[in-house]
Amino acid sequence: MTIRSVFFSAGYRVFFPLAALSAVILLSYWVLLVTGIVDYLPSRFAPIYWHQHEMIFGMVAAVIIGFLYTAVPNWTGRPTPTGISLALLALIWLLGRITVFFGALLPVWVPLVVDGMFLPLALLGIVSALMGAKNKRNYFLPVVLGLFAALNIASHLVAVGWLDFQERPLFLAAVLFIVFLMNVIGGRIIPSFTGSKYPGIKAVSPAFLLPLSVVSIASLAGAFLVGADDQVIGYLAAFAGIVTFLRFLGWQGWKVIHDPILFILHVGYLWIPVGLCLMAYVSLTGIAPISYGLHGITVGAVGSLTLGVMSRATLGHSGLPLDNEKILTVMFLLVNIAAVSRAIMPLVTEASYITILHGAGSLWMAAYGLFLIRFLPVFFQPRKIF
Repeated sequence: MTIRSVFFSAGYRVFFPLAALSAVILLSYWVLLVTGIVDYLPSRFAPIYWHQHEMIFGMVAAVIIGFLYTAVPNWTGRPTPTGISLALLALIWLLGRITVFFGALLPVWVPLVVDGMFLPLALLGIVSALMGAKNKRNYFLPVVLGLFAALNIASHLVAVGWLDFQERPLFLAAVLFIVFLMNVIGGRIIPSFTGSKYPGIKAVSPAFLLPLSVVSIASLAGAFLVGADDQVIGYLAAFAGIVTFLRFLGWQGWKVIHDPILFILHVGYLWIPVGLCLMAYVSLTGIAPISYGLHGITVGAVGSLTLGVMSRATLGHSGLPLDNEKILTVMFLLVNIAAVSRAIMPLVTEASYITILHGAGSLWMAAYGLFLIRFLPVFFQPRKIF
């Protein structure tokens, strides 16, 4: 097999490195923007919303599609796009990043069409596999991701003035859709991976907590979209935080602290209730911006779970052992220190915003940089067969 045919043979080989590269490049440019080192951003999005859009619909969207294009064939026995189709999807994703950045220099419809088509086109490969296999358990995925794609398109319409709405609640709701996916899929794979490796650790989370968590997270997303007041947001976030924390407790993740490549999944999920409870605290007290809770979710939960899942999937699907390599442990530690620095430190210290941003941003970039150092060669190598 040629290097090209290997690289485009699976979704994780393409979208995981793209996600990690964007995590480093997009975040580093945002830090340069917010600290005033650079001021060049010819986007139709304001700087803060460019940052939010690109991390959500750029970096995280790539992780989601990379994961699903790898997992869905296992769930259904049917393929997702590979070869030229996968390469074209990756090109569309890349052009989306470019057109969003240079949007103000392009015809107004170009970023909307180019970036807006990525998720709907990517979904076709997932829908085809699920429907072909009649995999009804996962029919919810295209629905959730379709709504996620609609929020992306809506954000473009708002940015160009074609939709009279606020960008902030759109992006907050989009983050909750990501939480929704992490909650449902994480609730399957985390206790499953734990029980498979350590049969003595039994998940004891009551079944009713799943629908409660789903409804509470979806309700919180809806509350942001309809402009609910801070009290409503606070109570909904608190309830969602409590329910997801109870799910976390039932999986007994603290018993695998000696196994970083598994423990990181539990830690990542724990950041969901931590972020939601932080969101509740600042909403009910008004003591700080809601961004503290938001970054508990995005840096803590998303950062930990994406690195953990991408590392595990890359090793497993490349035929490599799921060993606890030092480089993996370091990057897991770095992203969690970044999360604590960004989401919690501002509440308990008087360090300046710029100092915190530089520190957390550097840790985030180092974590994803280490992921690239460890795995970039693997994405171009054929699967190992022992």
